[in-house]
Amino acid sequence: MPPEKKISTPSCNSIKATMPSRTQFQYISHRPACPELKGFLPLKIDSRQLADLGLDYEITPEVASQLVIGSEWFTKLYENNNLTAGDHYQESLTDINQALEIHNYTGLCPTNVLEVSPSVGSCAVACQYCLVTDGNHVKPITVFTNYAERLANSLEHNRLKPLFYYFSPKTEAFSEPHLFNGIAHDILRTFVRHFEKYPDSPVRIFIATKAGPKHLQVTHKGDSLFSLMSQIASKIQLNGSIGIMPRYLREVLEPNAASIGERLDTLVQCRELGLFAESVLCQPLMLPYLTDENIDQYMSLLASAGVRNIKPEFLTTEIRNLVLLANYINYFDPELIGEFFHPYLSYKNQNHIKQRSRLAPERSVCVEYLEKIRNSTEKYGITISICNWVKQELSTNAEWVRHIDQASAANGYRCLGYQTGLFPEKNGTL
Repeated sequence: MPPEKKISTPSCNSIKATMPSRTQFQYISHRPACPELKGFLPLKIDSRQLADLGLDYEITPEVASQLVIGSEWFTKLYENNNLTAGDHYQESLTDINQALEIHNYTGLCPTNVLEVSPSVGSCAVACQYCLVTDGNHVKPITVFTNYAERLANSLEHNRLKPLFYYFSPKTEAFSEPHLFNGIAHDILRTFVRHFEKYPDSPVRIFIATKAGPKHLQVTHKGDSLFSLMSQIASKIQLNGSIGIMPRYLREVLEPNAASIGERLDTLVQCRELGLFAESVLCQPLMLPYLTDENIDQYMSLLASAGVRNIKPEFLTTEIRNLVLLANYINYFDPELIGEFFHPYLSYKNQNHIKQRSRLAPERSVCVEYLEKIRNSTEKYGITISICNWVKQELSTNAEWVRHIDQASAANGYRCLGYQTGLFPEKNGTL
């Protein structure tokens, strides 16, 4: 196959631009592929449609415009079969001397968390609510084959600092391109070599994943991810990523993710290896589905798998991505589409922006559902850690939110659920 068009590479004299080639991969079989949505037709959302849904409050001209743009965007993606990433990736180089990015979306995040992101573009998991791509999986997946060298340089520079390396906030750490390219294994090997050289290094690894055991069993040069992580188990925190939504919607919104059962199995098996793996990123919280029954079933399932802490976060996304998600909700549960839109689109809510143009739901609605979640977690002995930005935004409506993470913090969790107890005491914590 001839090489594709050249992609841009970092401006660095030590790197030569390369001609990327497409590398095919097969998705790891973990559950039946999502069936086609028979009779599905894209929605056209505008001010008139909102009125028909009973949403007769005032919306800004900008919101009205974005709804129309979102409808046209989704229709184009749907008609061109571009709603998920393809089964291929490209390879390129990164500047190995460039510092890793600090993980700080809101200005209120811990500043000593560095991002480990070995690829750019789309993600093979193709979550339709993705906080990074906002549901846009058209861009090619580009894997940096020399990323481990960049990581090694960062570790050498920060070898005396108690900080987390977050693998990965901008893509699935154990997606198929990372597995079959071998970069996921090389990243873990880099950490192994670092701790062999500096046994007392205070740096730690934070992994967030939707992967199942089959992903972590993939071998590269004779090593599985399980075997590599087991060598530095005490240095790793691995969190599952599981939102609250019905299975039929999950299989559409997370088309290439492992099932909930498989994700929880990953946590169990990682704990057996000695990793700290008892926390879950509970996101996104899809408002129409946060019934008392669904929340209780969710918490019961987590508790049965040994989960002791969650970090809940309501869906935050740009308006055009709300339209994309609404199309799926309308297909399965048309009576819920008005309830889905309502907390986001009102005039008074347009200042509830987490980052970029990502809207969060109305503060009062978030407080209402967060209280339901708190009541359920207390029932199952699960604590809550929470984003500092969310806590700041919601505590103006309910003072108790400011202290919702008190028990979690006492157990060492901070913000995203970082377990500060992993750091050596002599180096302090986050």
